[in-house]
Amino acid sequence: MAALEKLKMKNEDTGEEFPVLFNPSEYSIDAAAKWKEQEKRGQPPELQYTGGERKKLAMELFFDTYEQQTDVRTFTVKVGNLLVFNKEKHRPPKVTLSWGREAPGGPFADFPFTGVLESFKQQFTLFMSDGTPVRAKVSVSFLQFSLTEEELKKNEAHSADKTKTYLCKQGDTVSGIAGLFYKDPTQWRHIADANDIDNPRELTAGMALTIPSFE
Repeated sequence: MAALEKLKMKNEDTGEEFPVLFNPSEYSIDAAAKWKEQEKRGQPPELQYTGGERKKLAMELFFDTYEQQTDVRTFTVKVGNLLVFNKEKHRPPKVTLSWGREAPGGPFADFPFTGVLESFKQQFTLFMSDGTPVRAKVSVSFLQFSLTEEELKKNEAHSADKTKTYLCKQGDTVSGIAGLFYKDPTQWRHIADANDIDNPRELTAGMALTIPSFE
């Protein structure tokens, strides 16, 4: 029977790759979608999809060097170094976690997972007579670095002939928004009619407007 493959972490900025001492007994993946209530005059608010959240991967790792009588921090520091600021990249490194074969399911496949180390907590539970730690539990959380190509396509701006949604900012006017989307401020009536707007100069920050297409 083949040995169980080890979970590996790779620093994408330096190319360094290392396995964990013991595979995690479990891990969790958090994924979410962002929704916003869209108010329409005289109608119940509708939910408007505004994009996907970055996934989070969390797990607890176990390190034990008691039999070797060596400092367990030799191994845990490799994980902790993934929080170290890279002066050239102006951020901590990107990390790819690989474990087993890539599962089917497109954007919902768990591994490989490329992200950044968001949190790192060490707990030392066994020591040699001189106080050197030889056993540790490490809790880590990784935040997805980039949204999947499929998610980016969902969130990308549509062409001018497709209906889309715009979130108003302070100082926006319907004519200004028409100029932004239609390249013609005089076409503001299409937006006003689609959103039951009586006064095109009075818009509330945060209000979601439907931007219709027109011939």
